[in-house]
Amino acid sequence: MADADYQSNLRLLRDFLDDFRSVLRQKTSCHIPRLALNYSRASLSLLCLYPNKKLTTISWYRWINFVILSNITVVLLTLVFALPESKSVIEMGDDMVWFIGMSLIVTKTFYVNLRCNDIDEIIWDFEYYNRVLRPHNDDEEILTWQRFCYLAESGLFINCFFMVNIFSAAICLQPLMGEEKLPFHCIWPFHWHRADLHPKMYWFLYVWMSVTSHFNLMSILQVDMVGISTFFQTVLNLKLLCIEIRKLGDMRAANDAQFHAEFCRVVRYHQHIIKLVGRANSAFNGAFNAQILASFAMISISTFETMVSVSVDPKMAVKFALLMVVAFVQLSTWCIAGTLVYTQSLEVAQAAFDMKGWHTKAPEIQRDIGFVIMRAQKPLMYVAKPFLPFTLGTYMLVRRSHLKADLFHHAVQYLDQVLKNCYRLLALLQESM
Repeated sequence: MADADYQSNLRLLRDFLDDFRSVLRQKTSCHIPRLALNYSRASLSLLCLYPNKKLTTISWYRWINFVILSNITVVLLTLVFALPESKSVIEMGDDMVWFIGMSLIVTKTFYVNLRCNDIDEIIWDFEYYNRVLRPHNDDEEILTWQRFCYLAESGLFINCFFMVNIFSAAICLQPLMGEEKLPFHCIWPFHWHRADLHPKMYWFLYVWMSVTSHFNLMSILQVDMVGISTFFQTVLNLKLLCIEIRKLGDMRAANDAQFHAEFCRVVRYHQHIIKLVGRANSAFNGAFNAQILASFAMISISTFETMVSVSVDPKMAVKFALLMVVAFVQLSTWCIAGTLVYTQSLEVAQAAFDMKGWHTKAPEIQRDIGFVIMRAQKPLMYVAKPFLPFTLGTYMLVRRSHLKADLFHHAVQYLDQVLKNCYRLLALLQESM
């Protein structure tokens, strides 16, 4: 599907729900129509954010892509210009959270634009099992796991789509319920953002920024789904590798030459997965770094601001709490998926050790099996170099920073209370003198 044009991607996405229902209705194992990754890639193509080799040949697609990238860059600049106008700690925190979120969207969008051809190759390599290793596979266990992964990715895609739409509605409609403000604090030339001075321009900007905000949320959803599906597909391929290794133990009637030939095919599959993880780490490295830094900053700031504003402005406290939950959910999804890759890669060594009758094979074959076990003891990880890998350990590290922010806030409150008591004591001493 890397060579699909715009109309082909449109037809693919139009058939998504029919494909999902057809697979869901099959209560047992079945052949999946395609990798769920293709739907996220098709969505990015329809949003004109995926200029790969095929789509860049279309002139109007290149121009729309340029306009969209320029648009989100302009929005980011308006947020930057608004930072100096913050009048309190709460307003500064609100502006910083929106700036970090918008920076994450801009960074990931630009990075996918630059690496879309590499992503096409990665998606193509994920079809190695059905294309090279087992082109005509009918094994029930294999098909069951492929069906499960397809439904998990598609179900996550559908649920996140609805949640992002609800979140977008909350962002765009919230200003209408209070003061006349834009969806987020920004500065425009000639005070266009002020409804009292330029009412028509204000409403134009409101509609335009609401549409842009919804578009940005849809685009970051699809970009993240490509990344998360990459994790899930890696887990699936490692699971299929473990099944293939264990099935080698059932080849008792085969001689050593036949066993070794089949074993080499499975080893090449393992090598393919290891190289694929390395290439995916390289292709997504910029997006991974942006995700780690943005999640850490957003969780820390939103947590601190929630505690600061809870007694001053409960409405802002609820807003910061919502943003904190969104950041935690996003980071936890990445870390849970990364932990699945980590643990499943270690299962390869156990699968090789559990292979039936391997100790009865020729010494050369036993040595090769030992090499597989040694290699599999080094876990595969998706890493945001030079920072941390996406594992639950990273998630707990960010969680501890959240607790430190809580402790810092309580320490500030304690010092504030101590200072107030000191001032009262000095006032009493002054009156007594």
